[in-house]
Amino acid sequence: MTENEALLIATRLYVRMRANGGRVIDAVWITQNADYAREILRLAYAHSDDEVQRLALKLEEMLFGAVQPRSAIAPAAPREPAASAAAPKGISKYIGVLR
Repeated sequence: MTENEALLIATRLYVRMRANGGRVIDAVWITQNADYAREILRLAYAHSDDEVQRLALKLEEMLFGAVQPRSAIAPAAPREPAASAAAPKGISKYIGVLR
């Protein structure tokens, strides 16, 4: 695996997650930080788009070698940002979209 191949898959994953759910990720940081990559993979496996899940599987294989069974990865639970409690009414629904 070369870094360019991993970056290509991470970029494709970025495009799919952005188009089908509004999730913005950092494709370069995925290839440079294992903890960030694992978190993005967790989010991707919980995504409803099959193509996102397929790309996540391929990226995980490229970055970490062995692929975990998909049942071992917990789906992403929706989290409310801490700032939303202090945000004015009507603003909090946009905070999660921007992250």
